[in-house]
Amino acid sequence: MITMTEKATRTPYDAEHVQIVDQGLAVTALYIPNPEQAKDPAYVLKNILDSRYEGVEVVAEATRHFKNQGAAFSGWIVRSGHSYGEPIANKREALAQMRREIADYFTR
Repeated sequence: MITMTEKATRTPYDAEHVQIVDQGLAVTALYIPNPEQAKDPAYVLKNILDSRYEGVEVVAEATRHFKNQGAAFSGWIVRSGHSYGEPIANKREALAQMRREIADYFTR
């Protein structure tokens, strides 16, 4: 129990606590409130369903699609929440769009 003289420490819910995991054809932005867990975001992503990571959120994702693999286009799609963007030609532009989505995620 917290007394009146004690204050609960709370991790801010903001874009500064987002870690990017770049796996080549997929890039994932994770909100990781625990600083120790944030040291290895790739491990957190791989084990995101583990109860130790219940405070972790997928903020945005950028995924590469190819026409020769059945997609309607070749390029990148950025997703944040339930919102999917338009196809983006290259990874650099996709990552720039992803950064904008991350900023928007925390101002909604």
